[in-house]
Amino acid sequence: MELNDVQRMADSVLREYGVPMKVSMISPAPAGWTVAFASRYPGAPSVEVKLGCHHSSAHHVRESLKRGLSVYD
Repeated sequence: MELNDVQRMADSVLREYGVPMKVSMISPAPAGWTVAFASRYPGAPSVEVKLGCHHSSAHHVRESLKRGLSVYD
């Protein structure tokens, strides 16, 4: 999975679930990607989600992002 694919999915999850955060950084990790989210409100905590290499399908990446952001269907 490419960086821009992860970026697009992260932005989509934030928008679809109304999460008041933005993607602050996406970096390659030894086994996949690390996605950092920053709050849009001062003083609110940031969140970091690690995506493993076994999360190669779009569905698994999206579900991992949702779980990391604590949003559910």
